[in-house]
Amino acid sequence: MESDEELMRAVAHGDERALASLVERYAARIHAFLTRVTGDRDDADDLLQDTWMRVARGARGFDAARQVRPWLYGIAANLARDLHRRRAVRLRAVREGSVAANEPGVTARPVERIDMRERLARLPERLREVLVLRYFDGLDEAEMALALGIPRGTVKSRLHG
Repeated sequence: MESDEELMRAVAHGDERALASLVERYAARIHAFLTRVTGDRDDADDLLQDTWMRVARGARGFDAARQVRPWLYGIAANLARDLHRRRAVRLRAVREGSVAANEPGVTARPVERIDMRERLARLPERLREVLVLRYFDGLDEAEMALALGIPRGTVKSRLHG
C-alpha cells in the first residue's frame, strides 16, 4: 500500500487514481471533522468538496517534507474558519441594518440561543477545565498548566484538540 506522501507525489503529476485513493482514505474522517466543527452536514458536504478541490489544485505545490494528513485537516479547518468568518460578517451586517437579510449572498440563519453551561457540562472535565480557565477566567497557557498541575503541552493539546 502506498503511503500518503507517495500518493501526493502521484497526484502532483496528475494521477487521478492517487487522488481517489486519498479521498477514499480520508473523506469520511474529514467529513466527520467538518460536521462537528460546523454543526451542519450540508456545510460539511460543501466544505469537503472544497477541501478536495484545493488538494487537487495545490498538489504541485505540496511540500514533500510535510505529512499529508495534517495538511488535509489544515485545509479543511481553514475552510471551516473562513465559512464562520463570512457568516459572522454577514450576520453583523444584517444586525446593523447595512445589508437586508434577504439580499442575495446573505445566509441569515436563525440565531439560536446557546446555553453555554449545558454545553460545557457535556464536555469531559479535563477539557471543560481548560476552556473555562482560558475563555472565562482569562488565564494563559502557563498559568493554566500551573493551576492544573499538568505540562503546558497538555494544556495546548486540550485547548486545540
